[in-house]
Amino acid sequence: MTMSIRTSAGARFRGVRRTLATVLATGLATGLVVGVAGVPAGAAGSGLATGAGASATGDARTRVLFTVPDCEGCEIQLHQARRTPRGDVRTWSSRVRRVEAGTVSFRPATRRTHGMSATVRAPWEGQTGYVTTVAWRYGGKQVGDPVTLPEALAKQRASACWEGVRGRRVTIPLVVAQVEVDGVHGRVPGSIAFVPSTQAWLPPMRRTFEGVLGSQDVNICR
Repeated sequence: MTMSIRTSAGARFRGVRRTLATVLATGLATGLVVGVAGVPAGAAGSGLATGAGASATGDARTRVLFTVPDCEGCEIQLHQARRTPRGDVRTWSSRVRRVEAGTVSFRPATRRTHGMSATVRAPWEGQTGYVTTVAWRYGGKQVGDPVTLPEALAKQRASACWEGVRGRRVTIPLVVAQVEVDGVHGRVPGSIAFVPSTQAWLPPMRRTFEGVLGSQDVNICR
């Protein structure tokens, strides 16, 4: 099934022909739907459901701290989806955490940061039909390049996949701003989410609309 959601520019998010193994049970509070291709997914836009649990005991871990001004109460979740040499897709999702006092932190296994994506749900969002996804890199930008909100809004391609880190601690500034999009039942408040300093990324680059990167399916990073 191919799903599509229009943005304020009149364009559409077009989902790949891939479905998910895990379906949403209770909404975004349970997280992002992640799973193996070939099994029907739940309804688009209700959030993506929590995947596998914590990593094996003894794995090295990294404290990932996001600084997120002006987004108090925003819900953020981390995900990793990688294709194995056998061709199947292995997925993981963190618990949903809320921004408090301008920050939110996670402590995933360090290996989970390689090819990691992040999703955001802001308190102001209407029924968009997709989950806002952090853009780690916009087209035309290189690692370390600054990104302003006007620049982000003009971009048409972005990567949802972070290359990750090997260190034990990392702090990542994150911009989340309210924008207007065409949702499931007309124009609604939505969000754009990106890092203001371009991070090392992994393919693929995906289509954005007015800079907004939205996900209905798992982001498989290469």
